[in-house]
Amino acid sequence: MKKIGILLESSIVNKYLYDTVRQLAQSGQIDFYFLINSQTPIKPGLWNKIKFFITTQDFWRFVDISFFALLTAAEHAILSPFSNKIRTHHQPCDLKPFNKNAVVRLHPVFSASGRTVHYPETDIDQIRSLGLDMIVRGNAPGIFKGDILDVAREGIISFHHGDNRWNRGGPPGFWEVYFKNPSTGFIIQILTEELDGGRVLFRGNIPTMRSYTENVVNLYNESNPYLAELLLNYAKSNHLPPAEEKFPFAGVILQIPSFYQSIVYSLRSVCVYTFVAITELVLRRRQRWSVAFVKNPWCHVSLRQGVEIKNPAGRYFADPFVITKEGRTICFVEDCSCRSKVGRITAIEIMDGKNYNILGPVIAEPFHLSFPFLLEYEQELYMVPETAEVQAIRLYRCVEFPMKWEYVKDIKSNVNAGDSVIFKHKDKWWLFSNIGTQGSVDHCSTLMAYFSESPLSDEWQEHKLNPLVFDCRMARNGGLLDGGNGCLVRVRQRHGYQVYGESLTLAKITELTPSSFEEKEFGQIHPDFFKGIIATHHMHSDGHYTVYDYARWEAWGTVR
Repeated sequence: MKKIGILLESSIVNKYLYDTVRQLAQSGQIDFYFLINSQTPIKPGLWNKIKFFITTQDFWRFVDISFFALLTAAEHAILSPFSNKIRTHHQPCDLKPFNKNAVVRLHPVFSASGRTVHYPETDIDQIRSLGLDMIVRGNAPGIFKGDILDVAREGIISFHHGDNRWNRGGPPGFWEVYFKNPSTGFIIQILTEELDGGRVLFRGNIPTMRSYTENVVNLYNESNPYLAELLLNYAKSNHLPPAEEKFPFAGVILQIPSFYQSIVYSLRSVCVYTFVAITELVLRRRQRWSVAFVKNPWCHVSLRQGVEIKNPAGRYFADPFVITKEGRTICFVEDCSCRSKVGRITAIEIMDGKNYNILGPVIAEPFHLSFPFLLEYEQELYMVPETAEVQAIRLYRCVEFPMKWEYVKDIKSNVNAGDSVIFKHKDKWWLFSNIGTQGSVDHCSTLMAYFSESPLSDEWQEHKLNPLVFDCRMARNGGLLDGGNGCLVRVRQRHGYQVYGESLTLAKITELTPSSFEEKEFGQIHPDFFKGIIATHHMHSDGHYTVYDYARWEAWGTVR
């Protein structure tokens, strides 16, 4: 059993740290020790703060901090009624029920600014006597200096809620929105004396949300489970993952935005929410997907020459997969209701290079279906559509091509999976899926891999490096292409700032074993091949025809 200390300002913590400790405690593999500071940095009253800023000729910095605090409180109050996650973001929780050992009281020494902190030798000796394997930074404040960083065998592990390759400092989740960065990063690191420059053990990037409040709440929600997972794997294996190579940092240390930057952010937010309200509620226009086809293999196509398939009124087509079988070329698509957002799988017959016929739905369930990935095995045709709504990866078999299908079984259950693909590579079958944490709607950020001896197997073993990719700019599957000579090309969705499925990248899978994975990007596809389109996030080909999708801002009821 591992001995882990939790460095705290008090045992009252946010719900994210509480959830992590609860999960670790329930595992029965970790023994906790609470290391609680007996004192905190001196926090002067309002008048003393004002006098300090005036006397140090930094009054405007006081204005910056005060205005940003006011701004964030107002934004939180406005958005809270619409989101339970935002309402509970600051929910206080008590860790005391999880501590079976005596609390260790520490006596930190803070710098005059309150930013850096040392621990006296008596505290260090007291901690050392516990024989801790690791310390988890909880809500203890300050930038740690000195022996505290090395007193546990593995050091102090901590989050930094930002991509430390460019974002060091804070506040977490703000600057990505301000700079319109499509992704918001986080790292789990072993702390050093360099601010946000520790030894990085884990890194992730998730889509940036519309506002600072939404972004920081989503950042904590999506990143939190990975700390618990890392610590549980450490308890089982006795090894931490290898740290990333260090790199020089040439940026500035970010801090609370200036008054001017807060005003710019506020005005921009008002414009964004006004635009969304007018576009979606008044004009009833939303991002609406469509599908097109070209008679040519994928590597020779000009997407501008594609034939656009008209969407039925009130519905849209997306996620096309094409197959030529029994002398017929059929494109299977997600066929989704604009109003209910519930999709089914529909078949469209491609007659020649210019004509098509919408045959109608082939699989419809009470829940949402999309991404109808096709798989041929032992002379049978199977489909693995996305069924994340029922927390499963489901397998369907074609009984009568192309219109009659039957449910076979769940390949994986109790899994929040999107856009799954199954393929054979060398002597193994592989399942690549975009799996999010339970309760999350994010299928853009993580790519998970599993392997087995058969695509119909009930036993899928997890890849050693999972997640293979943790980056919303390249993780999500957008199709799978035959690159020739046994080479597979993964079509990858690239998430843009506030644009879902903005563009595509193409990457050859150059190495894939149960313990290794590499892919090499060699091409990009941007949404500029048809007039007025704003996104493209899927491509597939059977060697005869190539199908792909794209999106425009359109009214729900239009036919196009």
